[in-house]
Amino acid sequence: MASSKFHNAFTLAQGRSGLTANVAVLLIVTIAINGFLFAVGWAGPAATAARKMPMVPPDYMVGLIWTVLLGLMGAARWVYVRRSGDTGWRSWAPYALGAVCIAYPFYTSGLKLNAAAYWGTWLTIFCTLAAIFVLRTRDARSPWYLLPTAIWGGYVVSVMTAYPAM
Repeated sequence: MASSKFHNAFTLAQGRSGLTANVAVLLIVTIAINGFLFAVGWAGPAATAARKMPMVPPDYMVGLIWTVLLGLMGAARWVYVRRSGDTGWRSWAPYALGAVCIAYPFYTSGLKLNAAAYWGTWLTIFCTLAAIFVLRTRDARSPWYLLPTAIWGGYVVSVMTAYPAM
């Protein structure tokens, strides 16, 4: 009974519990990934010092930023389903974007692979824009929840371009 309520709230975005379910899934995954990154040493003071990129906040702040961004992706899906009634493949675009974002620290080995980090940031920006355009076809409000991800990606690319790895 409880699992069917969660399923309806999550997939069909029914009521406020739908918002909670859509945001909570991505938040829980993000918090778990952040914990993993700190546990293996890919994040934290030593990792930040090794990267030597000025103008990028400390790792705990970056983790917080990504937690908020992924929460907004869950909210984008909820708003999209509520406003458009579409629960098809388009409604999962924010989760696909979330998967790309969550994979980022793994294929960059915790940002140790500078070229992968640079191009991975561009991939994140392009995936964000694609998700925005996919959602925009049926709802004008939900893409706004994804815009901060594109802005953050643009900021990170500009810092990587201004301060290339040595």
